[in-house]
Amino acid sequence: MSSTLSTLREWINPNRGRHRTVPPMDTGLRPNLRLDEATELLPPGRYEPDDVVITRSGAAAFSSGNVVFDYHDGEVVLRAEFSGRVAALAAVGDEVVAAVEGRGLCAISPSGAVAEICTDPSVTSCVTALTGTPDAALLVAVGSTTGQSAEWARALVTGDRSGQIVRVDGARARVVAEGLAWPSGIGMASDRDVLVSISLEHRVELRELTALGDRGRTMTANLPIYPGRVSADDGGYWFAAPYVRNRVTEMLLDEPEVLAEMIGTISRDEWFVPRLHSEDPFTETMQMGQLRVLGVVKSWAPARSCGLVFRMDRTGRVVESAHARVDSNRHGVTGVAVRDGQVIAAACGYGNLLNLQEHNR
Repeated sequence: MSSTLSTLREWINPNRGRHRTVPPMDTGLRPNLRLDEATELLPPGRYEPDDVVITRSGAAAFSSGNVVFDYHDGEVVLRAEFSGRVAALAAVGDEVVAAVEGRGLCAISPSGAVAEICTDPSVTSCVTALTGTPDAALLVAVGSTTGQSAEWARALVTGDRSGQIVRVDGARARVVAEGLAWPSGIGMASDRDVLVSISLEHRVELRELTALGDRGRTMTANLPIYPGRVSADDGGYWFAAPYVRNRVTEMLLDEPEVLAEMIGTISRDEWFVPRLHSEDPFTETMQMGQLRVLGVVKSWAPARSCGLVFRMDRTGRVVESAHARVDSNRHGVTGVAVRDGQVIAAACGYGNLLNLQEHNR
């Protein structure tokens, strides 16, 4: 009845209607071909890189399924293998810290030796990102306490707001922030401040390290994408953008009855939600602006997936980005690492590491 009354009120007075809108890709997010022109670092089809960090030695450590590899000077070397999926990585000193589904946080030495850091239940499931702090602790972003990290789409359509930030000191874990809408990226902005990507609210926040439970200061909001992991450099912060917002999904999120019917009656593979990679099968639902000719969706059509990383300066302004075309297959960037002007994007939807150079600034 409340939905009917809301519709009636909006019909009588259209100004009462409040619907989600998707802002355009403009200014620093203006589309380009930089990801399409980036150099592939891995043999095609052999890996599925999810997260990537640059270690002190200069190697790029990346996760692929249950394994962590090192990439250096054109060679890929096995660093460590686990029994569960590696959900996120962080470079801490000479070691790489891995969040392993079902196990917790583990430190991997340069020689490949593995030591458990913390197996507290709060960090054994649905870890999305982690970072080290100046006082030798770890901050862990947990997307949801109700499911695994592969459940991002379900969190989106159900309005899941159970995400947490967990501080880990040695083997001890403590929840320092909760009630978050899928925190998907976390990184140190300074010795006192922490950047947090709030994926389902299309926002990046700055929170004080000593008061992570308080609502942070918004750095940028109403982004046309769902921001992900973050990597800091001298000129600001690079973000991965795993998913792009689209108007049909936003419309569904405004219609709870239609959304409930989709969840209850349609296979999850066919839910109309953003994806890391869209193969455009003939059964896929069309959306506004799309046109399929001879089985091909045109490149100007609204996207179900995207290839995108972007740089935000220290004031919160998006100043630079690297895109792949809508009809490109270099989509689904889930991780990004930057050092000395080199940006490496982990395109999980494409299955490769992409190396691009920062613009001069």
